[in-house]
Amino acid sequence: MPKSKSNYPELNEIRQDIDSLKDNVVALTKHVQKDGVNQVDEISDIAKTRLAEIQQKGQKEILKVEKQVKAKPAQSVAIAFAGGLIASLLLRGRR
Repeated sequence: MPKSKSNYPELNEIRQDIDSLKDNVVALTKHVQKDGVNQVDEISDIAKTRLAEIQQKGQKEILKVEKQVKAKPAQSVAIAFAGGLIASLLLRGRR
């Protein structure tokens, strides 16, 4: 025969403890989620800043190359031809 709840007065205390634990877990989960979102936002801002810096450096390098090509077009064509020839020989050797 099952024992009634009145025989175990500590059950109410255990239930209250469990309810308190559930509330604490919910609060902790919300806090961790909020912190995670804040960290993602910070990382996103850093990544955007870094990407902008890289794009700016890339544009500067492109301008440098354009100036060099305009200053010495024959040399630029010869270098591009030699680079293509070397790449072709290397790729053909793989077969």
